[in-house]
Amino acid sequence: MKQIGKNFLLMAMMIAASGLAVAMRPTQKVADQYDPVELAKMVPAKFGEWQEEPQNHALIVDPQQKEMLDRIYSQTLSRTYVNSGGYRIMLSIAYGMDQTDTNQVHKPDVCYPAQGFILKNRQNIQLDTEQGVIPATRIEASMGLRNEPVTYWITVADRVVSNGFDKKITELSYGLKGQIPDGLLFRVSSIDTEVERAYAKQADFSRQLLVALTDEHRQRFIGKPTRDQK
Repeated sequence: MKQIGKNFLLMAMMIAASGLAVAMRPTQKVADQYDPVELAKMVPAKFGEWQEEPQNHALIVDPQQKEMLDRIYSQTLSRTYVNSGGYRIMLSIAYGMDQTDTNQVHKPDVCYPAQGFILKNRQNIQLDTEQGVIPATRIEASMGLRNEPVTYWITVADRVVSNGFDKKITELSYGLKGQIPDGLLFRVSSIDTEVERAYAKQADFSRQLLVALTDEHRQRFIGKPTRDQK
């Protein structure tokens, strides 16, 4: 009889916990508080020393990969820019309105190997811009003779997250308020065997692009960076 009572109590606790989890499930999307994101309109085709080069794709994505991207992200934007010296930078931005467990922004660390690239020399950096310091990541991706240094960062709602733990804590803080944060991946890369040159060009490109954005659009891309962000 006592065992039956314990089992009943345990079952009641499990049902209560399940109900509480459903009741606390976030339902309000942070993205609904702002104007809709329209990446193609937000990012200028020409800024600083850079101009969009039409008919050039940053990466060839197979149909299965594209299907996954379309499922995860609300919008994606891929463009190639060239400066007066002929140097090319590939820009890729992916935005998702819903950063729940099944719709997480995928880092290049995952997407590149899925397409056959080998990654090396991963490093976390502090990208200094006119708007503040942005915690970003650099990796070298290679496939055959193609060497592609990459710089990227991820934004969750109003801040750039520097690592997986920081990202999860930020998402949790919104979840406790009943909110579902949006997320954005900003990535720039170039085909270049001179890695340091590539990173320098990518940093300049990113700074010039951020300056060219409106204040509202810039905040969607980098949140609110600070000079003392670590």
